[in-house]
Formats: sequence, C-alpha cells, structure tokens
Amino acid sequence: MDVDVALVPMAAKPHEPAVLIVIDEIRASTTLVTLIDLGCDPVYVEGGVAAARRLARATGSVLVGERHARRPTGFDFDNSPVALNQAGVRGGSAVLSTTNGTAILRRFRRGEWVLVGCLRNARACAEAALRLATDRRLPIRVVCAGQSRRFVIEDAVAAGEIVRRIVDAAAASGAPVELTDAAMAAVRLAASYPDTRTALDESDGGRTLRRIGAVPDIGYCAETDASQTVPVLRDGRPMRIVPLPAADRG
Repeated sequence: MDVDVALVPMAAKPHEPAVLIVIDEIRASTTLVTLIDLGCDPVYVEGGVAAARRLARATGSVLVGERHARRPTGFDFDNSPVALNQAGVRGGSAVLSTTNGTAILRRFRRGEWVLVGCLRNARACAEAALRLATDRRLPIRVVCAGQSRRFVIEDAVAAGEIVRRIVDAAAASGAPVELTDAAMAAVRLAASYPDTRTALDESDGGRTLRRIGAVPDIGYCAETDASQTVPVLRDGRPMRIVPLPAADRG
C-alpha cells in the first residue's frame, strides 16, 4: 500500500477510497483525543457557533470550542485539552466547534474510515490505520488541516511522526508500504527537530498559544504516544466522533 501526506488539506481528495488520518495538532485533534479519554462519547462536531449552542442544549452536552483561538460566548470551555483535564470533565457527551478543525472533518465526512490523529495518539493511530488499510487493501492518506489553507509546521511534524510509526508497524508485520515524496518530507521534517516540543514551540500554533496565554497546551500537545484512543468520524446529522471499536484495531 502507499502512504501519502497532504501537507495542506486541498491536496487531498475527499472522495478517494482510503483510510484517512486527519490532523489538526494545535488543538482540535488533541482535544478530541482528550475528550474521548475523559469518557465523552460521543463528541458531536458542529461547524457553526449558533448551531453548536443549539446542539449542546438539545443533547445536554458540554460545549467546547473556539473562534480565532478564543472561547465563544456561551461555551463551557475553549479548545484547551489542559483546561478540560483540570476541570475534571468526565463522561457524558460533548459538542466541539472550532475555526479550522471541524471544517476539515466536514470536508472529509463521506470517507468510510476517517481517523483523528495527533502526537498524543500517534502510535495507536498509526497501527489502527495500518490494520484497516491492510485488511481492506486501501491506501493511507494523512491530511494536515493547516491554517486558512496554509502549511503549518505542527501538523506536518505530527504527520511525520505518525507516518514513521506506520513504517515501523509495517516492518514488524511484514506489510510492504511505499511513501510518497510528501510523506517522506513530513518524516524528515519531524526528524529535523530535537524533539516535538521544540517543533511545536516554533510553529504557528505554538506562537498563537503563547499569545493567548495557553502555554501549558503546547507541552500537552507535544507529548507523544500518551493515549491509546483512536477517534473515528461517523457521518450523520450531527456528525460525531467515537472511539474506534476494538474489533477494527486488531
């Protein structure tokens, strides 16, 4: 199978049969993994602020999100995984609405397998994607959310770390994989930093988090392989994120 990385979202084909891994490292992907780790199931994904408020009221869900890195009026939390952990959110359902991450998920909502990846679940996500792709003879496509359709370091570094783990898992299982140039570039970019914290510190997202006083989120997002959760998108009205069933993870 071949493994590709769309370094900007418009480089990916929404309707191509593939196992997709969508990455919005700072912070939507990391927040989704955290919400599910905290027992929130499902996590509804809603694009508009007003629609998210209505959905949260209708479902009795905690309301999480941001617009331009700030918590919208009436939301319980902004898009901060550290704040969610500190608040002791446990169980129930949640609604997430963000400037960038939820729009990317909506773009790929018709895909059969749309996983959510980040540094925190890099190995678990890589191994699940490899298993799904091998069983179904599909390619793997890693999609970087970027920022306003622009390339950002944090998503590309997370993509590189996930691709490296796909290669490692494939080698261990004897499954042949071939990386596109973009996938190799993401791996080499990630390897060029001494650690993921340095990469995120230097990234566009890291600068934004410093500007809004959310520095603890940088270190949290930079932690690798801290979670075994693999979120998967389920299309519908509303869209929702749920844990990938154990039967599909192998």
